[in-house]
Amino acid sequence: MRMMADDELIAALRAADPAALATVSDDDALRAVRRARPERRRPRWMMIAAAIAAVTVVGVPAGAAATGFMAQTGWFGSPNPGDHRDHCVDAGVTEYDCDDEWVDLSAPDLDKVVASVYPTWMPLAPGVTREDLTARVVSISSRDALTPVTSLRRAYESESFKDWLTAWIAANDAGDSAAQETASRVIAEAAGWPALVATDGGGITDIMRAFAERIAAGDREAAQAAAEYEQAPGWDGVERRELMDEIFDEVYGDDR
Repeated sequence: MRMMADDELIAALRAADPAALATVSDDDALRAVRRARPERRRPRWMMIAAAIAAVTVVGVPAGAAATGFMAQTGWFGSPNPGDHRDHCVDAGVTEYDCDDEWVDLSAPDLDKVVASVYPTWMPLAPGVTREDLTARVVSISSRDALTPVTSLRRAYESESFKDWLTAWIAANDAGDSAAQETASRVIAEAAGWPALVATDGGGITDIMRAFAERIAAGDREAAQAAAEYEQAPGWDGVERRELMDEIFDEVYGDDR
């Protein structure tokens, strides 16, 4: 079977009646997921553009249920219309689960849906507001595609993690030990944040913990390496590939 290009996939789904026989094959759906994922050696574990792209990118099916916001599709589970809801588990994909609703990232009210899933429990880094963080998640998420709602929650957590890396570096620069200790604690806790854990398909949170342990010990180079990998604002622009490779080897060992 010829593999469908993303634009063909979008056009086919938008033209199809969800009850019709036209569906996307399992192979096409899984190939689209795997094509979008980074290779294991360089698991871009907190790059949100890659995280959003890692889900199957499909158009909104005609007749999707209106559930309050235009961005809410009323479509749950597998990205393949007609699949049983538990098919998303069978497919072995961690970016969504059977209870995840798919969100239309091109909808005009995307900002309202993003705001509605803001994690109120999550600590914000100094100088960061809820409104600023929400606007950032909307900006990096907007595109002509669908994504499961968990990926929006992950975007919040990931962006906040980057903010705390930057906060640690700033505190270290200023010699503010109290602020540095607070940032170290949150950086360590981030490896247990729910959306990051739920979407961890390959040791991502283990890598976060490995960085966090070094950062908690006051290792500025480890903080900068994490900021480099995250493209966090606090990164000083100096590449630390050898240090990152060392940390990845600690986590993955021979499986890397």
